[in-house]
Amino acid sequence: MEATTLLNKDPQLIGSKVGISIVAGLYKGEYPSRLEDGEGDVWKLSHPFLGGGLLPMFRGVELKLSLSSDKSVYNVTGSVLGTVREGAVVMLVVKVFGEVDKLQRRRFVRVPCMLNVEVAPLGFFLDSHHGWLDGIAKDVSLGGVRLALKGNCSSSFRDMSRFILKFPLDDVVSYLSCRLVVVRYIEEHDVTELALAFDFLPAILEKSLGRFIRKKELASKGDGR
Repeated sequence: MEATTLLNKDPQLIGSKVGISIVAGLYKGEYPSRLEDGEGDVWKLSHPFLGGGLLPMFRGVELKLSLSSDKSVYNVTGSVLGTVREGAVVMLVVKVFGEVDKLQRRRFVRVPCMLNVEVAPLGFFLDSHHGWLDGIAKDVSLGGVRLALKGNCSSSFRDMSRFILKFPLDDVVSYLSCRLVVVRYIEEHDVTELALAFDFLPAILEKSLGRFIRKKELASKGDGR
């Protein structure tokens, strides 16, 4: 997405917090600001301060801008056009250009995987495999896992909210207490998907799972996905 079209696509960004980064020169550093107004490639930001006064900003200085919305963070490049005074407020006028780098605001990074797992509902006994159901973990984060079970068993979980997950990683099997977040049947693949949130992640598993997620994340970036 072009930076010049960002405000048209997400006008609610007006009023959002902006981090201004100056990457070189005497005033190199990070400064807080706010997007006060904008149209197309010309944006008006609240002028950043330095030591109780306005931060000197010269025409042509290149800036890195980071805008935060509820769901995403947008990184944009701009250059200073000048300043304008609107009443008692001094605005920094910036011309943005180039592509927008959009980052999803998620608490946990979720990566795809294909791990054989087993799951059992707490407080219920299923008459199969001593109460355990075989499944495939489709993706995982430090916050939870999405797994697929064969067939349509969504109705079986109607009154169930808590599960024990048998989760193997690095030749170590961990038993994790989980909360059921979503259950749905995917008719196309004839599987029931469960989204489970971990109640607690042991420190040793958190480290190994963090390494696993990081490797998957780097591999997907290397593939250009």
